[in-house]
Amino acid sequence: LDLQAGQVIGFYDSVSKQLYVLSQSGGVGALQKFTFSHEFTHALQDQNFGLDKLATDTADQSDRDMARLSLAEGDATLLMTQWAAKNLSLIDMLSLAGSAGAGSDQLAAAPAILRETLIFPYQQGLAFVQGVYAAGGWPAVNELYSKPPDSTSQILHPALYTGGVKPVAVSLPKVPALLAAGWQLVTQDTLGELDLSVWLEGEHPATAQTDAATNATSQWGGDRVGLYEGPNGAWAVVLKTDWRSDAGRLAFKDEAALAAGRLAGSVAVCGGTGTVDVYVASDRATLDAFSTCNPIG
Repeated sequence: LDLQAGQVIGFYDSVSKQLYVLSQSGGVGALQKFTFSHEFTHALQDQNFGLDKLATDTADQSDRDMARLSLAEGDATLLMTQWAAKNLSLIDMLSLAGSAGAGSDQLAAAPAILRETLIFPYQQGLAFVQGVYAAGGWPAVNELYSKPPDSTSQILHPALYTGGVKPVAVSLPKVPALLAAGWQLVTQDTLGELDLSVWLEGEHPATAQTDAATNATSQWGGDRVGLYEGPNGAWAVVLKTDWRSDAGRLAFKDEAALAAGRLAGSVAVCGGTGTVDVYVASDRATLDAFSTCNPIG
């Protein structure tokens, strides 16, 4: 909550159709004008395309939500920078550089999964929209809203979007018959290339770790992760993944084995034709019931 609150300097509410800009002094300076240009773009997006149609709050589609949020934020960030270049003075621009304050400290101290998912829509979303704008101008950007991206892979690799390469639908297994009654799949989601890369990197990664994680997830084709819960506090997490190339599958399997080995619980990483599955469970018996290969360690 502190992290989220510390980053907010303005927002547009698509429900109330109201726009807010934060000012500590009560005045309107360069930062407030800069922020307003971004939030006003969201208002224009909503007016012309309907932001609710992007469906960025679907409970079990986090990767798709992130991709579509990246479209809206990348669009608003691009227009904000163009507006600032035309309307703010050099002194104004310099004042913006020194206005981060405590928010940047909170961001730096946050866990990687929170930090990276907070930054991604603005940085990678901007890069994605910039590419579309460079090729076709604002009409091409506007066209994105009629066919929004479906994965963070499409944001990171725009050729996948332009080529119509959509994520593969991946299904989770039913509760194994070997387990006693009372087990159920309580939640599931799609992690996507971004979240899987953050998981493989770990906290405070060295450059080599970041490069290895990026390489190991760059051929992502689809995934699904689920949490199963049973009697007496027993649990299992199942991650099933699909890969666009065999080299990508092997790279992910190797890095996933390293990352899974750092987790608490019994762990197995299994590979198939074009797939890699990761199993983590509260105990060995539960792991054996779910997994299709030998455990790690």
